Amino acid sequence: MGTPAQSLWLNRFLDRWSWTSRQRTHHLEQHYEGVLGTDLHLHIVAPSAKDARFAETQMLLEIERLENIYSRFLADSELNLWQSSRATWLDVSEDLLWLLSEGLFWMEMTSKAFHPGVDALTQLWKTAAQQGCPPEPSAIQETLNALTQPMWEAEGHKARKLTPLPLNFNGFAKGRIVDLACEKAFQSPRVESVLVNIGGDLRHLGHRGVQVDVAHPFAKADNLPPFCRLKLQGQGFATSGNTHRGFQVGEAWHSHLIHPTSGWPVSEVVGVSVLASDSATADVLATAFSVLPVAESLSLADQLPGVGCLLVREDQQAFSNALWKQHVLPDP
Repeated sequence: MGTPAQSLWLNRFLDRWSWTSRQRTHHLEQHYEGVLGTDLHLHIVAPSAKDARFAETQMLLEIERLENIYSRFLADSELNLWQSSRATWLDVSEDLLWLLSEGLFWMEMTSKAFHPGVDALTQLWKTAAQQGCPPEPSAIQETLNALTQPMWEAEGHKARKLTPLPLNFNGFAKGRIVDLACEKAFQSPRVESVLVNIGGDLRHLGHRGVQVDVAHPFAKADNLPPFCRLKLQGQGFATSGNTHRGFQVGEAWHSHLIHPTSGWPVSEVVGVSVLASDSATADVLATAFSVLPVAESLSLADQLPGVGCLLVREDQQAFSNALWKQHVLPDP
């Protein structure tokens, strides 16, 4: 999945506690830079600072563990070692097996609008930006033909890569890391609430909801009013967009998000926000909904339990489904 281009900021917790109840809880808010190549924001509510710090430590250890499995930037990550042994059956961990199995599921569910092999097309457009002209149609078609072939297969606890193309699970894997890190912190003793935000992928667990601001995809500055405010409770959230990242090819500006079945940058939908039961699901659907026509995205969202979405087109028209509207907070 492409990195979300929209800025999504934690604005504040929905605070309904009295002054006396505040004295019995500790709120730990932390910001880390350079986590999975982006920023980490966390908020943990627990009876004491000691409880909150313990949960924070468990969360950070889980992120480190999963980065060593999923990272495309660590040469010796399990994913990279598996990719380098193409056509060879290898034993894989439960975490990597989950990623591969879910990847196949979502490729089918989204009619390959989500496709981990799309990086090969992205490379063509990066080269096009350097040369100042679009890729040759023959080069695009050759890559599209390769993308129709099986990418990998798994059997039991073994898996093998079938394609010579590079596979990129970055956004999807980041969502999974957010989920497991949040769950690890929440499982710590006496923790009441956890919110994890890594690069715009969010996961919340706890009884009290949180409020997030969804930035307008056309906003040029982070201090502009948000597009809307959303209540998140025990759910995941992700955004994707193409107004701020892309390729300048000659006189034309193109999105960094490439359509896996046409080979060209997407243009209809410029901003997507997805609410789901977990961050990984929200992440993969934010990518797919950036590619699919608006009507197909809304239909798929309604077919999936607990999925809400906001889609903003290039003409600035916004579309959302019923579940999304149920979580939108009124303007202050």
